[in-house]
Amino acid sequence: MTLDLTRLSRAAGEMGRALARQEQEFGSQVAAARRWMEEFAESGLSLQEAAAEAGAAIPTAEPLNTVVACPPVPQRFTVIGADGSAIGPDRHSLALYYLINIGSLVFRHGSGEAPEARSVPTLAFQDEDLYEGDLLVSGNLLDVRRDCAEIAHLADRVEDVAKADSLRYGPTLALVDGTLILWVLDDLPAAGRKEKIAFYLRQMERIREKGAALAAFISRPRHTEVGKLLHLVRVGGDPVRARDEKNPLGRIPDRVIFTSLPAGARSALFVSPSGINRNYYEPAGHEVQFFYLNVAAEGREPIIARVEVPCWVAESPPALGLTHAGIVAQCRILGGFPYVLARADELAYVSGPEREQLEEMVGNALMSAGIIPAPSPKAYYKGLTRRWREV
Repeated sequence: MTLDLTRLSRAAGEMGRALARQEQEFGSQVAAARRWMEEFAESGLSLQEAAAEAGAAIPTAEPLNTVVACPPVPQRFTVIGADGSAIGPDRHSLALYYLINIGSLVFRHGSGEAPEARSVPTLAFQDEDLYEGDLLVSGNLLDVRRDCAEIAHLADRVEDVAKADSLRYGPTLALVDGTLILWVLDDLPAAGRKEKIAFYLRQMERIREKGAALAAFISRPRHTEVGKLLHLVRVGGDPVRARDEKNPLGRIPDRVIFTSLPAGARSALFVSPSGINRNYYEPAGHEVQFFYLNVAAEGREPIIARVEVPCWVAESPPALGLTHAGIVAQCRILGGFPYVLARADELAYVSGPEREQLEEMVGNALMSAGIIPAPSPKAYYKGLTRRWREV
C-alpha cells in the first residue's frame, strides 16, 4: 500500500469538526428559508420573470410551500429504467476507440413476472464517430453521446412495452438516472449543439407518443436554485439586488431545505432556469420542471431526491401521480434509490477485467488484420508496476 493514511488522520479529524460546525450554521439558515417559503407562499406567479433573470428556480402555479402526499400506488404499472457507462478514447491504448454500454430493466409491478434486463454495447472507432469537428469525443462530449444513447434506448424499450397489452400491465413510467437537460460544452459548434439537443428531444417525444410518463431521478442533489429563489423573495423580488447582495443560502443544497417533507411527500413544482431549457426544451414543448421528494420509508431519516419531469407530465395529474407514486414504490424496494436504475447501472457497468478483455479483443482483431498492436510505453510500464502491487 503506497497511500500513507497516517499522514491524513489529522486532516480527516479537522474535516469532521469543520463539517459539524457547518451543519450547525446551516440549521438557522434553513429555518429562515422555511419561514420565507411560508411567508411568501402565494408570491410565486409574480416572481416568474425575476426568477428567470436571477437564474433561480422559476415558480409554477403551486404555492411555494406546497406539500403533496404520496398518491396511492397503482396495483399494476410498469417502470423502465435506463443507465449508461462509457470508456473514453485513450491515446495509450492499442487503438483509438470509445465504448458506450447501456443497461436497462423493465419491471412490471403487480404482474409477478421476472424483470426484463438488457445490455447494449456500442464500439465507436471511425473518424466520424471519434471527432466533433476537430475535437476528440471525450469528457463532456462523450457524456453527451452516452446521454443520447440512454434516452434513445429508453424510448426503444417504451415502444417495446407499448406493443404489449397496456390493460394487462397498466401505465408505464420511464426513468433515467440524472437530469433530463442535455448539458453540452460551450465550445461545441452551435450547429452541433442544436443537433444533439434536437436528437434528445425527439426521443422524449417518442416516449410521450406512447403514453408513458418520463422522469429523471437525481440522488443527493446539490442544486441551489430554490435557495436562490428564496433569496430573491427576501430582497423584494429585485434580481439586481439578488445578484449584488450575499445570499445566506448560497452554499446550502436545496435538498436540505426540504428535509421537512413527510415520508413519500413531494414539494411544489418549479421550472428549471437553465438556458438550454428556456431556449430549446420549452419551444419544443418539453420544458423541464422539477420537484423534491422524500423517498424514505415512514419513521426513517429523510432521503431527499430531485425529480425532473417534462411539462407534459407535470401538467397531467395522472402522469404526475404515477411518477410520484411509482418512484416512491421503486425506492422502497432498495431503501432510497429506484430499483430499476440500480439494476440498469449494474447492467451498464464495465468492470476492470471486462476492460482488459475488450482491449485483448481489439488486439486480436488488429493482428487478424495484419497490424502488430502495441500499447504506449507509459501504458506498458503502468500496467507492469500495478500488477506487481497486486501480487
